[in-house]
Amino acid sequence: MNKLWKAAGILGGVLVVTAGSGTLVLADETSTEVTDDNSGSSVLDTDEWAQKAAANVTDYANIRQEGSKESERVGVLPKGAAAQVIEQQGDWTKITSGSVEGYVKSDLLVFGEEAKHLYEESYGSQGTVTASSLRVRKEPSMDAGQIGSMKQGSRVEILGQEGDWYQVSCGEDSAYMFAEYIQIEETTALSVAEYETQQKEKEQAVQQVSQTGASMSASDSELALLAAIIQCEAGGESHTGKVAVGAVIMNRVRSSQFPNSITEVVYQSGQFSPVASGILSSVLSQGARSDCYQAAQEALAGSNPIGSALYFNSGSGRGQQIGNQHFIKSQQKKMPSPKVVFEGTLVHNCEGTEQLLINLR
Repeated sequence: MNKLWKAAGILGGVLVVTAGSGTLVLADETSTEVTDDNSGSSVLDTDEWAQKAAANVTDYANIRQEGSKESERVGVLPKGAAAQVIEQQGDWTKITSGSVEGYVKSDLLVFGEEAKHLYEESYGSQGTVTASSLRVRKEPSMDAGQIGSMKQGSRVEILGQEGDWYQVSCGEDSAYMFAEYIQIEETTALSVAEYETQQKEKEQAVQQVSQTGASMSASDSELALLAAIIQCEAGGESHTGKVAVGAVIMNRVRSSQFPNSITEVVYQSGQFSPVASGILSSVLSQGARSDCYQAAQEALAGSNPIGSALYFNSGSGRGQQIGNQHFIKSQQKKMPSPKVVFEGTLVHNCEGTEQLLINLR
């Protein structure tokens, strides 16, 4: 959620530009295509989707231990979520998704290319760079001009795929990155225990709202914007993690340190990287997912699992941790460098040359 395009200066002939959760380093001729061999799988590969399905439902599709409505429920497959097809038996399809394996009614699923489109429509296409440094090129070719490079952990919006390359959003334009080194995490099934935990979190959030009465009103467009930024920043997090990001926005609206509307907070210069990268605009044009809308509604209604936190960041860090995010009340300030006071004495060494002895204090 930090500044996306903030010039930081010249380092060894390379202009470094901060880019949200990662860094775009503008090109020089000495950089390599990748600097390690970490790789990730793609959920955009059409060939892979030939053996996949997605839940074509309004909420969840039940996953049964056997192909029967009377069989024990072992999990749920959320709307649009992906599953690997094992086999089809009559009216039932045996699938595996996440940690869950079981049977789903075939008429609740779509398959192949149709499943791929439903998944992308439901969850978008965002990825994370897995290589320590990955080149960004103008065209899908090793010979194409290099725009820069993205560090490990940087998030990118994927617009499409051409062979071994992903077309990615780059500000108002697009660029290309080698697909092997971009990890796209699938939204998959929940086990019964995970589903029940999620439902309890929602119930607790509703109870908290009724107790605090800290609700705020918002227009339809502001609700849509809040849901969209939640999807951009916490789309892969738990329900509590999504609400937490929404709560940060609402805390800022209430704080005298920030603008006093959702729109102004989200679009405040340099605050949320999906704004500058174009990811937010893409999500808004498609409409945020239903789970992100629900999180936005709860945050508006006053649900707040992070107290007075005004900032969050991904990965390691201080503050309250929820999933992969850390929530803090204030940005960490850089400590000034300590002053070093010294005095010296000029002496002669054994070789007859002068030497300055410095005493630090």
